[in-house]
Parts: sequence; C-alpha cells; structure tokens
Amino acid sequence: MAIDTLISILGLVNLIALMAVVIIGLPHGAFDGVVSIYLGYSSRSHFSFSFVGVYIGLSGLVVYLWLIFPVASLITFLAFSIIHFGLGDARAASGWFRWIQALAHGSMVVAGISQSHRPEVGKIFYYLSDGMAEPIWYFIDIVSVIAVVAIIIYGWKAVWEYRWRMGFLEMIILLILFSQVPPLVGFAFYFCCIHSTRHLLKIWKSIKTIMLRRMAYVQTGGLTVISWFAGGFAFWFCSSEFTLESSILRVIFIGLAALTVPHMLLIDFVFRRHSVHSY
Repeated sequence: MAIDTLISILGLVNLIALMAVVIIGLPHGAFDGVVSIYLGYSSRSHFSFSFVGVYIGLSGLVVYLWLIFPVASLITFLAFSIIHFGLGDARAASGWFRWIQALAHGSMVVAGISQSHRPEVGKIFYYLSDGMAEPIWYFIDIVSVIAVVAIIIYGWKAVWEYRWRMGFLEMIILLILFSQVPPLVGFAFYFCCIHSTRHLLKIWKSIKTIMLRRMAYVQTGGLTVISWFAGGFAFWFCSSEFTLESSILRVIFIGLAALTVPHMLLIDFVFRRHSVHSY
C-alpha cells in the first residue's frame, strides 16, 4: 500500500501519530509478560501457557463483544481508559484524593481531546460504533462534568498543598495542548510520551531486581511483534469490509481496547497491590 495513499486519506501528522501509537505505545502493554514473571504467574525464563492463554482469551472476548455490541464496548473502553490513565497519573498513594486525581487526569484526557475536536473525534466514534455515535457523546458529556468537578477539587488542594502543584500543572498543560493539536496527535503524545513512559519506568523500578534487562527486552519485543502480526491480519480482514480510513482506525483502537482489558486487570488490580514501590 503506497504511503502517499495513506497520507492523502489520514494526513501526514495523523499518520505519524497512529504509527507512534503502534510502534512506541504498544510495547508498554507487551511488558505485561515481564510483569507476569514478577507476580509469579510465569517462570523466570518464559511465559506460562496459562497466562498467555488467559490474556489472549480476554483480548479475543473484547473483540468479539465489540463486533456484537459496538456502542456498549466503546463506552466501556473509554471508561476503562479513564480509570487506567488516571491511576497511572495520580500522585497520591491512597485515600479519597487519589481517586479525585485519577478522575481528574483520566477524564481530562478522554473529555479534553473529545470536546476540543468534536467533528474529528465524532468521525472516529462513528467508525468505532458502527455509525451509532450519539450515545457516546452523552457519555462524554457526563465525563466532562466529572472532569470539571474533579479538576476544581484538585486545584483547590494544589493551592494549599505544594506537593500536588506539579501534577495539577501537568494536567493543565496537557489540556491546553489537547485543545491546540489534532486529536490523534494529542492522544499519541499523551499515550506514548506520558502514559507509556511513566508506566514502563514504574514497572521496571519494581521488577529490575528479579529480571535481567536483556530477558525483559526479548520477551517484550516478542509480544510486540506478535501484536503487530495480529493487527496486520485484522487490517487485512477489515479492508475487505470497510474503507481504508475506517479499517485503520478500527484495527488500532479496537486492538488497543482488546489489550487494555487484560492489561488493566493485571496492572491496576493485581500489580499495584504487590508492587513494593508506589505505583
């Protein structure tokens, strides 16, 4: 497929953004194999078949449900993303304010990008929901209200407590950035430069004492390549049913959703409780 065709359809900056998500952002989820070793689900030298089977099974279930219930699946994916992004960015270790931070950061990403670029994001929602995007916008509007309330509480705390000011400032800068750049570029920047980088650094801080760096690279690289092949097959399948633009966006974002569910369950509900470091 000629690169000129992709540029003419998506635009150069959007194409670069999507490539960044696939090439740079995806490996942070592929690191889950290394996390499984840290948690004892796999041996020190290789993944267990049971872990890989459960992981692939959950991913496949997400794709299957998305094909049947696209609207509910997209809303669920956005809700999961808010929680996952928010918990990754929250700086409070525990308590009610940690959840305020999580809601502020996570809702700001989803609602900030969506509300700043409704026409462009609306097209993406249209593709991902099989043309039924209106309920998605109802959800986004609710999330926007939650974001405003959480940001106000967060800002009030930041005024009186210095330790929260950098996190609050980061959030405001990102919100301004999201409003000024195309939605795919804003998402790619956040996903690759903020979320993925922060995630990998925190994970490595916890597991580096039990995992050789070379082995971690090999296992993460292996899962990343497998994911790329799966995405390529999915694109080939979709290209016969949908337009080129729709196929690319479907494969990338439904693929992210398929990986987000097992990734979030592993990181947010298992790893955080076992990590010796704050995450």
